[in-house]
Amino acid sequence: MTLEELFDLCKDLELRQAKLYASFSLILGDVDERIAKFWERMSAEEWQHYILVDFGRTVCMEVFGMDTPLHQEGSTETSSLIAPIPDISVQRITDALDFHETRIEAGRISLDEAFEIAIAIEGSEADTIYMYLLSIIRQAIKESDRPFLMNRIVQVERDMESHVDGLVQATLKFAKDTSLIRKAHRLKEEHR
Repeated sequence: MTLEELFDLCKDLELRQAKLYASFSLILGDVDERIAKFWERMSAEEWQHYILVDFGRTVCMEVFGMDTPLHQEGSTETSSLIAPIPDISVQRITDALDFHETRIEAGRISLDEAFEIAIAIEGSEADTIYMYLLSIIRQAIKESDRPFLMNRIVQVERDMESHVDGLVQATLKFAKDTSLIRKAHRLKEEHR
């Protein structure tokens, strides 16, 4: 996989997640206005991730070039500047999103099902890709000698924690299935 392919993949994942959350707002908005606003906020935050990925592409293009190959963890080939890509299954990530999108397109889903999907998405390897890409963007900023850009990355990392916290709080407040509440707590622990 090249750096350009990684950026394309991450942008696609963030866009699909934003659309899923926007769909939840439309489908479940009549349950409670607070629920509609929550899903709108989740969607907007995914759009912000999408925009950051695009910002990072520009910085990385200037520093590394987009044809730079990414090596798997454990590979004997290494780049002096870019850490190896974590061992993740892109197919598993896209299959899961396909499954979730199909569920939504097939008909109405319950609020608990929406929380179940969101917890699965936020705890998936898609998050690993995003965080890995942030580390590359961070390295590009360092190499470009433009430390003022780092504030944007630091803010995004804070926003990521707030994004998950918001999901956990909404699950606690609105979910009826106690197993979802336990899953939400585990997700929060994983993101600390």
